[in-house]
Amino acid sequence: MRIFPVFLVAMILAVPVTLNAQGTDGLGMWVWSKSAFSTQESREKLVQFCLQHHISHLDVHVEMSWDGQNPTLQNPGALKDLLVLAGQKNITTSILRGDPRMFFSQKHGQTLEELRALIAFSQTMPKEALLKGIKYDVEPYATKEWKAGGETRRSVMHGYLAFLHKARVVFDQETPHLLLGVDIPFWWDEDEFVTEFEGRSQRFSEHVQDLTDFIVIMSYWRDARKVLASVEGERKYAERIEKLVYPSLETIQLKQNPHISFWGVPADEFWKTVNQIQEAAKRDPVLGGVRIHSYRGLMEKF
Repeated sequence: MRIFPVFLVAMILAVPVTLNAQGTDGLGMWVWSKSAFSTQESREKLVQFCLQHHISHLDVHVEMSWDGQNPTLQNPGALKDLLVLAGQKNITTSILRGDPRMFFSQKHGQTLEELRALIAFSQTMPKEALLKGIKYDVEPYATKEWKAGGETRRSVMHGYLAFLHKARVVFDQETPHLLLGVDIPFWWDEDEFVTEFEGRSQRFSEHVQDLTDFIVIMSYWRDARKVLASVEGERKYAERIEKLVYPSLETIQLKQNPHISFWGVPADEFWKTVNQIQEAAKRDPVLGGVRIHSYRGLMEKF
């Protein structure tokens, strides 16, 4: 995270809405557990929760299995029913995938085949299902290879970008109406992670932004100014390349760094922070809205 003067963040919070600002698409939320949509009752409960708390987007995690040489989506009927039900209530959705090693070079073939299976599934969706795209929550820094540093880490970083490059080609050629997005930490714009890819040397976060349609930044703080300051580097780059950035907040209980989560914090303080970031997003065409991690945390909170 590059450090930006407080007055710059204050300007973002205070600047009036401009005529060319696209505005926010509202609140979004991670949904990790398949039990959250496996039955009609759970699907209705999830959608009702969204309506109650003005959540207008869901990132729904899915699991894949392999039948011989072919990947298959688990519980496709339940997922389809959720996407349709959400769409009927004007709630948009993205399919969510995630595993720390999913973008390792040796995993590219498998992950691309699974991507194509998801694209095939998306093509079966009726119009009322407001499926926007596919988002990856891939956190390679949790692996021993990343933690080793040096050339080993550089290889992991290159594999991450190389997969996104391949995925970008697939999206552009096979499903240009769907968006490609990823979740990233707020610190991938630090000088330590400047790297070369495809002949260009720049910050790792900037490479990622070049290859995707949007990023969600895990800007986990309790203060709106800290949240906005932690995404400022990515926001400025998104402004240059006309992409979207989504700040996000944490709500689940954390054993490490509990001070960055809203777990145990009064609900009115949480919503105050959400609303402050939403107001900033309404004034900035590259801040797409706010994402909340996650359904489980919010359910336990409220």
